[in-house]
Amino acid sequence: MKFSVCSTLFALIAVVSAQVAPSSGKNEVIRQRDDRVKRSLETKRSLKSCYSKATLTMYWIPKEGDKDMLNNGKTVTLSGSKNKKLKTTSGSTIAKVSKTTYEKFQMEGTGLLKNGVMVNLDSGNDTFMKVNRKKSPYGLGSEENNRLVPWISVASNDLRKGTKLYIKQLDGLKLPDGKKHNGCVRVDDEGWSFSGCQLDFFVLQFSAYKKLDDMIPNKVTVQQKDCKILDYVTSSVKKWAVL
Repeated sequence: MKFSVCSTLFALIAVVSAQVAPSSGKNEVIRQRDDRVKRSLETKRSLKSCYSKATLTMYWIPKEGDKDMLNNGKTVTLSGSKNKKLKTTSGSTIAKVSKTTYEKFQMEGTGLLKNGVMVNLDSGNDTFMKVNRKKSPYGLGSEENNRLVPWISVASNDLRKGTKLYIKQLDGLKLPDGKKHNGCVRVDDEGWSFSGCQLDFFVLQFSAYKKLDDMIPNKVTVQQKDCKILDYVTSSVKKWAVL
């Protein structure tokens, strides 16, 4: 119904503007006014009702040598004998890693080596590609030209990429690097392990997940909103990311 009202409103504005035939200066004023009305209506469009109590999970980039978590919840260190090869589709070897590290990189679809090389699953589940870290320093989103941003990017399977969202429960949250979140996030990715009415929050590090796990509820209130995206990356975050 809202879409129908919006269409009618814009059609009426167009008809009135055509009948009045104002000067070019007035035309510009009307155009700017119409743009503001349109943006306001788009901002107020509601999400599906289930987003009033959406599921929020978290994901991160596993890093060689760091502690991490297996699917069964067991905490492990991504180290050990380097007997598994990270291979490209052409068969060349990017690096050798431990079995635990290899499997974690597979599960998350991406991984960071100690030397700063970031890999991403390429074709299938057993070939990798190097990530261009000048373009995507913290990893790739759902598309190659869509980069991830720590504590900003969320994955969704039923919302349009680039959509900005306000999550009430994140507003005022103190992040591990000391900065406070304003609740504004953006859809930059999609997930394979869940369906709709769920967001997967990109928190960059397993250590960040551990700190935030008890601070963020499993169910959150989500609104589509033209909110302000902030920068939460600090020098310590860049150091961890080998940037």
